[in-house]
Amino acid sequence: MTILDIRNPVVWLVGFIALGILFFLLRGCFGAEARERRRREKSHRPVISRKQGPTVKLAVNVDKPKGDRKR
Repeated sequence: MTILDIRNPVVWLVGFIALGILFFLLRGCFGAEARERRRREKSHRPVISRKQGPTVKLAVNVDKPKGDRKR
């Protein structure tokens, strides 16, 4: 009979304790409050643009009157 034998009750006891600890640690990640907290954090983060390209500027002259065009 080895230590990792499936019929060994110590293996089952250690497994249940490990699952209990894992459940206890992860329960804060899946509740309604955690979902609301993630939503609040997501909506208040700064916007980061990862676009790889030139910035587009529109060619609009708003200061000049319409009758003062060059020909």
